Amino acid sequence: MAGRPGPWATGRFDVEGHRGAKGLVVENTLESFAAAYDAGVTGVELDVRLTADGALVVWHDPVLLAGKCRPTGPDLVGARVADLTLAQLRTVDVGSQTLPGFPEQQAAPGARISTLDEVLAHGRERAPHVWWTVELKVDPTDPGESATRRDLLERVLASLHAAGLERQCLIHSFDWAVLELSARLAPDVLRSALVESTVTWVPGSPLTGSVRVGETHDDVCAGAAAVGAHVISPEHVLVDADLVARAHAAGLAVLPWTVNDPARMVELVEAGVDGIVSDYPDRALATVAGRTPVGA
Repeated sequence: MAGRPGPWATGRFDVEGHRGAKGLVVENTLESFAAAYDAGVTGVELDVRLTADGALVVWHDPVLLAGKCRPTGPDLVGARVADLTLAQLRTVDVGSQTLPGFPEQQAAPGARISTLDEVLAHGRERAPHVWWTVELKVDPTDPGESATRRDLLERVLASLHAAGLERQCLIHSFDWAVLELSARLAPDVLRSALVESTVTWVPGSPLTGSVRVGETHDDVCAGAAAVGAHVISPEHVLVDADLVARAHAAGLAVLPWTVNDPARMVELVEAGVDGIVSDYPDRALATVAGRTPVGA
C-alpha cells in the first residue's frame, strides 16, 4: 500500500463516502458530505456534470429523476441536466425525498444541487485533509457528452486548482479517454480508471479510450495502466486477491466500489485492496478498524 500515490501513500487504509454518504443522508447534498466527514472518512467520491450554461454541478444522473427531485417551480422532472441552466436546476429540491432501498437515509429538506466549487469549499472548511475522488460523468456513446469531454475536464481541473486540491484528488471516470486527456493536460493530477462488471472490459468497449480489449491489451489492469491511471476502481464483485496482485504489479492502487456489506469489506481488506468506496462510511470505518491490509 505505502508507496503508491494517493490517500493510501502513508500506509493508511482509505475509506471513501459514496456521493457523500448516500446510505446516511440523501446523496450529493452538502448534508450528505457533512455526514461523511462526521463519520471520519479519509475521502469522498462525487459526480460532476456540465449544465447548459457551463456550470459544474455535483449530480449523478443525466436526467432529473422523479424519485430524487421535487420541483418548487416549473416541473423539470425528466429533463436532462445538460439542457438546463444552473438557475433552473436551483429550483429543484433534491433533498426531501429518501430512497426506499436505503432505509437509514435521512432527508435534507430543501437541499439544492450544488456546484463543485461549493462542495469543495464546504469540504475544505469541514474536513481539510480528505481526498476528493471526482467522477467526470461522460458517456462516450452520447455525442453531446463526448463533445464536451474536454470542457468538462478543463473546468474540473480549474476548480481543483482554485481550491488548492490538485495534490489531494483523483480524476475518476468510466470513460478512460478522460484519463488520457487529463494525463496530457494535468500530468501531476492522479487518475482513477473505473471498471463496471460486464460493461467496461469487453471486446469493442467504447469506454477504454485508446486501449482495445483483447487487441492492444488482454488484462484490465494493464489496460488501465496504459491510459495513465494511477488507480483502478472496479465494481467490487470483480475484485479478488489475484486482481489486486496484478494491479499492484502494474503500479496501480485498488479502490473497489460500492461496498456496503461488512463481510465483503473484510474480504476485500484481506485481498489487499488500498481502500473502499461505501454508501455507509461509518459502517466501513468500524469494520476495517484494526485490520491490516495485505502489503501494508
